[in-house]
Amino acid sequence: MKDRMTLGHIADVAESAALTMADGRATERIVEACDWRDIRTKEKNRIDNALRRLNAHDRAFARAVLGGKSWRDLGVSRQAFSVRLKKVEKVISAR
Repeated sequence: MKDRMTLGHIADVAESAALTMADGRATERIVEACDWRDIRTKEKNRIDNALRRLNAHDRAFARAVLGGKSWRDLGVSRQAFSVRLKKVEKVISAR
């Protein structure tokens, strides 16, 4: 007990409860952990199918945005970025 930090009664109770309570999503977490490769493959296929509807120029833009690029990184104005993003979104969401 000498090396344990005292955080207070509420923190101690919360920690004890977290260690003793059952996890309601335990089975789902295990399945997700086992099937992560299959889940990622299906997500990639959905994205690729959606991007096929775009022309090559818009597809490169969409991949850059999905990769985390911002309007500053792409070297375009904020307004042009927003207009182009809406255009890509409209094409992808159209069935």
